[in-house]
Amino acid sequence: MKIIDRYMIRGFLSSFLWCLFVFVIMAVIIDIFSFIDDIVKYKIPLQSVIAFYFYYIPTMFVQIIPMAALLSTIYMLSNLNKNNEIIAMKSSGVSLWRILTPLLVLGFLISAFTFMINDRIIPLTSKVSQMIRREELEKYKAGDKQLKVLENVAVYGTGNRIVFARTYDTVEKKLSDIIIHEHDVGENLISKITAKNAIWTGSEWKFLKVIMYKVDNSGKMLSSPEFHSEKIIPLKERPRDFANKELKAEFMSYRELLSYIGNFRGSDMKITRNLLVDLHYKLAFPFISLIIIMVAAPFALLTMRGGVMVGIGMSIVIGLLYYAVIAISLAFGKSGLLPPVIAAWAGNIIFTGIGIYLLNKRA
Repeated sequence: MKIIDRYMIRGFLSSFLWCLFVFVIMAVIIDIFSFIDDIVKYKIPLQSVIAFYFYYIPTMFVQIIPMAALLSTIYMLSNLNKNNEIIAMKSSGVSLWRILTPLLVLGFLISAFTFMINDRIIPLTSKVSQMIRREELEKYKAGDKQLKVLENVAVYGTGNRIVFARTYDTVEKKLSDIIIHEHDVGENLISKITAKNAIWTGSEWKFLKVIMYKVDNSGKMLSSPEFHSEKIIPLKERPRDFANKELKAEFMSYRELLSYIGNFRGSDMKITRNLLVDLHYKLAFPFISLIIIMVAAPFALLTMRGGVMVGIGMSIVIGLLYYAVIAISLAFGKSGLLPPVIAAWAGNIIFTGIGIYLLNKRA
């Protein structure tokens, strides 16, 4: 490894690790202060709060990594540029792309590391942190009788059934927008049931506005559907089984989400489309760190005066723009205005193009 590579890597990592540490501490403090009143009012045990943040920190960590990479890049390169070190390197015949190669390699490694955490660790820690929040932190609000609605609830029930509900009201014990898939012993889909709502009567589930039909492996109907305004469907699952089965994309690895999507293909295009956007974004998100380094570098090299404060200001502006584009493209994807894969990768594609253009212009 050349001296210039070690110099760039050392300068970046020292800033990057410091930013990660400070940002995580700040995020925890800000989050604690957002519900400090509840901690005091309901006398929530300290061990419950500590356990929650222990499992929630990986989620914070992954969300903070791109901003830490952005700020570290601008801070380091601004200082190098300020001290004319970049000019000295270029005068020695080293191209700008070669100067930035160690940062881009680090960006790729950070992206790979982010994907591993996001795919292997966060699906586990997120479930635990949400369980602690629901069962240990928020249980103290039970006396307030606050409405608590869970989204995207799914249960792998008895009788080879998969029961999915868009929402579950834990107070009213009511499921909404329900899809039930029934499989044979060979895991082949044999029937579908959709319903607008299902209400727990105390001993069984009463379904409203029900459509039932038999299907083949491709999802094609084998007979005319049955319509029922009300129907009792014998599910062995009780309300408590649905209360702990809120499914979110962050609770699943890439493979689990891909398999989960396969269970609902052909039944509800909106649900499938939303899940496909989340699936592709699981691959696109980790690359934000690499791309944001590429975008930040040319802006940092334009910073001649103003020091750290200018770098921080630029980091905030670039980060906000990047995340705004991502949020808009994801919303377009989930509304059907963009294909899921384009919606998930649009922000990365746009800012990669901007980064390459600006770097070539500065080279």
